[in-house]
Amino acid sequence: MIASRIADEMNIGRATVSKHIKSLQQDGFIERAMGLEEHYRQVRKGSVTGTFKAYIEGPQGQLGQSKIKELKSNIGVSKTLPPEATRLPAGVEPKIDLHRLDFQVKLQRNRKGNTIQPPDRTLNEWNELGVKPKAGKRQGYSLMGKLSHRSNWGFWESESIESPVGTFNVHLKRRWNSIVNESNEEIGIEWEEWSPSIRITGPRVYLSVEEALNPTNPEGRIGSALMGVVAKIAQKLGFVLGLAEYRQKPEYGVLIHDPELAEEIVKHRKTNPNMLEMSDGITADGSHGLLKEGFVHLDCETPEQAAAQAAPIAAIDHTMNRITEMMEQFQSMTDTSLVAIEEHAVRATDNMSNQLENQLGTIVDQLRYTMEQSIVQMQQNFNAWLDNFATQQQQRVDRAIERFERRLRGLNPERPEGQMTLFEWENDDE
Repeated sequence: MIASRIADEMNIGRATVSKHIKSLQQDGFIERAMGLEEHYRQVRKGSVTGTFKAYIEGPQGQLGQSKIKELKSNIGVSKTLPPEATRLPAGVEPKIDLHRLDFQVKLQRNRKGNTIQPPDRTLNEWNELGVKPKAGKRQGYSLMGKLSHRSNWGFWESESIESPVGTFNVHLKRRWNSIVNESNEEIGIEWEEWSPSIRITGPRVYLSVEEALNPTNPEGRIGSALMGVVAKIAQKLGFVLGLAEYRQKPEYGVLIHDPELAEEIVKHRKTNPNMLEMSDGITADGSHGLLKEGFVHLDCETPEQAAAQAAPIAAIDHTMNRITEMMEQFQSMTDTSLVAIEEHAVRATDNMSNQLENQLGTIVDQLRYTMEQSIVQMQQNFNAWLDNFATQQQQRVDRAIERFERRLRGLNPERPEGQMTLFEWENDDE
């Protein structure tokens, strides 16, 4: 339906539109809205034509939107965009292939440390689930000794699992023992526990230069598809699995046209079977007999390296834009940090002044209270000393008077006529 409407609107063939829609879906720019389709199937029996497909933005939708903006910005400037400088003949779009997708998923363990095995099934039941042992694929047994002592791992194969990025293959192993007769001849195999890990190999995924230079990890789409594959294995076969991890590091391959390098590789092969090392993380070799035509295949460790080899100008432009964005972000962070530091300094100064003021006020209050207490104490001490001093002086005066009186008592000095003594005065008063 979508293809028909677009074809009618643009006056082009429906098959061409369908081809582009499938390409957009395969590259992750759009994806099927399965929930919406299921909803419509529940409320009505299909569309007018009987079937329909709805699409929403896919994992690479933001990249597609940026490409659309770039195309819109060039409308009216030039009828056709200038050709991008690549290391391939004109008209050939460079592609970066992400390969060597090799993962392993470990089985979960119970409290005793043993792997949790799937439900016990017969060979026919496993075969109905698409899992069966590979004929003659047994390894590790010793040719010496009795046949009954032969025991190791045997390879099993499972049906491939489809994902948005391609087909994933599942590889399993299971321990086996020989069953022998009385003549010590092997008459069968007894299968036991499964290997503690499952191997999953992925397809070769092609990326555009823009996808490889995208700031988000281009392997994120692979990881999302891999999680779906692991979930399907657990749901279908009954394995209790953990997180997937790489068995070996993936590589990013790119095809370039360099006749001189192709000749050098041909000479290198005559003396050294290994690939020719170009630089740190980049190796070169031939691919599908294209060395005669001057085409060389490069293996890179990172997508940025592959993009730089496939489209140098685009990679340099992307790097400059990233540096500019990082500098702008750094400047914005610096300005924000300076403002924050200044505000923090002002708040710290205010807090320090307030703390000093509070501390000084507390100290003054403590000093004033201490001084008041000291003055009161000094006054009390002085009053007590003064009272004590007055008492002591009064006692001394009383003692002096008593001594003086004792000395005068009993003395009859001669006195002139008419003169009286103190005692006589005292008696006279009475």
